[in-house]
Amino acid sequence: MMTESNEKWVPVKKQWCDILQDEAELLEKRVYPNEIIPDTEAYRVVAHKCTAAVTCNLLGCQCQWAYTGGPDRFAV
Repeated sequence: MMTESNEKWVPVKKQWCDILQDEAELLEKRVYPNEIIPDTEAYRVVAHKCTAAVTCNLLGCQCQWAYTGGPDRFAV
């Protein structure tokens, strides 16, 4: 049986971006089930993005948070 779900972009942290010389907010797209199902995750992360993604795309910056491939510039 398939249950419906809700999707929501959730801010997970703000971090300095050396390329933009500005702070960027990192977001996760989370899928929450409509029904509470015992012994399951509260949500699933299905995508990531950065609030500066459009700017990075226009600059040709390679970063996985901007969907242009390349390194994770915010990896710890």
